[in-house]
Amino acid sequence: MNLPALRVGLTRLAVACALVSGFLLLAAVGVTSASVIRGAFGTPILGDSEVVEMLLGVAVVLCMPLCEMKGVHVLVDFFTQKLPPRATGALDAVMRLVVAVVVAVLAWRLIIGGIGMWDRERDTMFLQLPYWWGYAAAGLGMMAWSLCTVFVAVEGFVRLRRPA
Repeated sequence: MNLPALRVGLTRLAVACALVSGFLLLAAVGVTSASVIRGAFGTPILGDSEVVEMLLGVAVVLCMPLCEMKGVHVLVDFFTQKLPPRATGALDAVMRLVVAVVVAVLAWRLIIGGIGMWDRERDTMFLQLPYWWGYAAAGLGMMAWSLCTVFVAVEGFVRLRRPA
């Protein structure tokens, strides 16, 4: 397995997800700003919160693959700071696998939920926007996050096998 090439490919995927996330955040800021400005004149945008909540939910999930690839998640090492580096490396790799499983289950449930929203034709209250696209986009982001997490865990296990 060519880990450096796989890292490059997954990092590109993660960066693409983060760029989409940035555009979604800009769109949320634009909708919020437009609604506030129009609200100052007595005509706020009806359903602005529906759009913003969907955009923000998807944007947060799409940032997570890049966080994983860059290793910038918050770590609480209160209990492990006195352990030797190999032990913390092993614990970190195992916990990343646990996170990958949890995120994969969440992705699966989001996709199932999106299919349910599609089948029931569920829409938002004011703008009648279909809910399924938010579920689908968040599910895809979670799948990318899970994939990146598995990769980083495998990298950690490979690092442990190398002699110090």
